[in-house]
Amino acid sequence: MISNWGSNTALAVEDNDNGLVTRDEYLGVFYPSLFTSDNAGNNVIVPPSHGILRTMALSDQVSFPWFAPAGIRRGVVDNATSVGFIKSSTGEKQTIAVSSGIRDTLQSNRLNPITFLTGAGLTVFGQKTRHSGTSALDRVNVARLVVFLRTQLDKLAQPFIFEPNDELTRNEIKQAVESFLLEVQGQRGLFDFAVVCDETNNTPSRIDRNELYVDIAIEPVKAVEFIFIPIRLKNTGEIDKLGL
Repeated sequence: MISNWGSNTALAVEDNDNGLVTRDEYLGVFYPSLFTSDNAGNNVIVPPSHGILRTMALSDQVSFPWFAPAGIRRGVVDNATSVGFIKSSTGEKQTIAVSSGIRDTLQSNRLNPITFLTGAGLTVFGQKTRHSGTSALDRVNVARLVVFLRTQLDKLAQPFIFEPNDELTRNEIKQAVESFLLEVQGQRGLFDFAVVCDETNNTPSRIDRNELYVDIAIEPVKAVEFIFIPIRLKNTGEIDKLGL
C-alpha cells in the first residue's frame, strides 16, 4: 500500500489519500504520523511535519543547514511518543513499528521513515527529496544548502547594485562571493567551487542591458547513508606476516 501510494499507481491528479503526485527537489515527505499531546494534555495525532520542523530547528542549533537532519546525532524527534495512524473504520489509534523492510520500501519511493531506534528513541531515518532526476538535489541537506546559498548570495550582491559595471566591480563581487564560499567550504558544506565574473560572461550586450553575471559551480558535500565494514578472517599469526 505504501509503495502504491508513493508511486501513485492509482494515477491521482493531486496529492491525496489515493496517491502522492508532487515531485520537487525542495520537498521532503516523511512517514508515518506522530502521537503526542496538546497544550491541555490530551493525546492527539499530528502530521510528520509537527516533528520534522522541530528536528530541523534543533539540528541547525548544533550544526549547519547542509548537515542532514536525520540519524541519531541530529534526527531525534523529541516532541512525540510513538508513530502510527488513525484507523479510518473505527477512528482508533493504531501504533506501528516501522521495520527495516518498511523503511526500505519507503526509501525506494523517496519517502523518509520516522522509526524507533534502541537507545535513541524516535528518529528520522531518511533525507530524500521528491526530486526524480539524478542530481545531488535528491537529498534534503543539499537542497537546504542551495536555498541557504541563494539567500545569502542575494544579500551579498545587494551592495553592488548601481555600482559601475566595470572590471573593478566584477573583481570586487567575485572576491566577496569566493570569500563567502570558502567559509561554507570550511564548515563542511562544499568539496569545491568555482566562480566566474569577467568579460567571458559579462559581454558588451549584457553590460548594455545593465546586467552583471556571476556564474558559480559547486560540489556539495554528500551525507553518509551506507556504511560498509568488511571483516576478513586470518589464521593465527598471519596478520603480523601481512603487516596489517
